Amino acid sequence: MRNKKKGFIAAPAYKQIKAEAGHVAWAMGSYEWLLQGKDFDSIHPSLQRQAILNMNYGLYEVIPGIYQVRGFDLVNISFIKGKTGWIVFDPLTAKETAKAALEFINEKLGERPVVAVVYSHSHADHFGCVRGVVDEADVRSGKVKVIAPVGFMDYAVAENVYAGNAMSRRLFFQYGVLLPRSPFGHGNRGRPR
Repeated sequence: MRNKKKGFIAAPAYKQIKAEAGHVAWAMGSYEWLLQGKDFDSIHPSLQRQAILNMNYGLYEVIPGIYQVRGFDLVNISFIKGKTGWIVFDPLTAKETAKAALEFINEKLGERPVVAVVYSHSHADHFGCVRGVVDEADVRSGKVKVIAPVGFMDYAVAENVYAGNAMSRRLFFQYGVLLPRSPFGHGNRGRPR
């Protein structure tokens, strides 16, 4: 974890992202107990490590021209600074968190339009919130390109529609998202054993 702050540019003053409906879409502050420096017997060590790494909230430069906004969601969102705008990789799990990430990178590095979105694979947390970074009309008109693996729609439907109920149940058990934020409940990416 020694390189966890490598490339750090800035973190926002806020630690909570509100949803359009008024509830909280993401609350990074609810996981600060992870930063106590303790090893929790209730969380598998590798999952606790991953959860702590996800606490590195903010904007990072990975290499020149490639950036990540971390800690705005359960996963990270990546941006490539193209000649004409941002190319966005894997736009998070909530429209509001993806939108907040785009607004934050534009605030810190200068306003740029999104010109393309890349889905790495068919898990919903890697494509489900594209509407937070692009407008559907821009995609339909060709102004914004969407790039996905061959067979993406088949896999996305198979996993998220046909198997959607089972996948949702797995998510709730895997991450304990309805449990209180604690070493014995939901722990960001670290869940209780």
